[in-house]
Amino acid sequence: MLESMHHVISQKVSEIFDLYTELHDIRITLFSPDGSLIYPDAVNRPNCDHCRLLREDLGLEMKCRELDHRMMHVAFERQDMITYTCHAGMREVTAPIFVNRELAGYVMLGQFRSESAPEESPYSRDWKKAKGDDALQQAYEQTAVFPEGKIETLIELFHHLLDFIIGDQMIQHKDYDLIAPVIERIREHPEQELQLDEAARTVGRSASTVSRVFKKVTGLSFKQYQVSYRLERAAGLLKSKPNSPVAEIALAVGYDDALYFSRVFRKHFGFSPSEYRQNEGGHGVAPRKPEPKITAV
Repeated sequence: MLESMHHVISQKVSEIFDLYTELHDIRITLFSPDGSLIYPDAVNRPNCDHCRLLREDLGLEMKCRELDHRMMHVAFERQDMITYTCHAGMREVTAPIFVNRELAGYVMLGQFRSESAPEESPYSRDWKKAKGDDALQQAYEQTAVFPEGKIETLIELFHHLLDFIIGDQMIQHKDYDLIAPVIERIREHPEQELQLDEAARTVGRSASTVSRVFKKVTGLSFKQYQVSYRLERAAGLLKSKPNSPVAEIALAVGYDDALYFSRVFRKHFGFSPSEYRQNEGGHGVAPRKPEPKITAV
């Protein structure tokens, strides 16, 4: 089990990252919100030879770290994944990880090159002057190289992996276990509204404690969480059951008044249930694209 400042991270996350790295030869690094390294183990999965030589032998460790932290800040401000070329000619990707609207950390992909990158390492001459050999250039040539189209695909794939990791609750707040039985009850029976007092009895805590922890863990009040989950479930049913009447979907998530359900749904999603079904069913929502590239120096 990995740990961030306020979150616990399932071992499955490191297994997924390991598989991605083995498959694509791209290093993945996970940081806590304050920039402390969480994953990987630097001994068992070190930096690529090019980056290792730059950091350890040319003394660029601090420059690399400063760039990492600056790009984390940019990604946080945008609240999205960004891609850029670092001072050593490597392509890097940085993304903030938000769990229930709270920053859980940052993830970085990197230590690979684009086919459009220069053939010579930006530091090869400095290295040769200092060391008298071509070891750095040779290491540069051994780094993974991808065409731009493949890089976009790899980034998009990783975007989906992050969505899956977060959606499958592989990263949870440390207080999650306290309210886990209540969340399970809400998810198993969205058609039955759960009262706060009943939820408190379920976990043997006071109503005020449950309310406070819900807000801390999910970023939503107890009532807001229920409403949000029921509407998200309804959205899923609208897609998976395209022929079911809206009234039937509404009833399945605890709304016996279809008109009221439609108003609440529109307020949450910005679409009526019928509009949402049409947009999603017709693939009217455009796929997510990576942020424009940034040249970082």
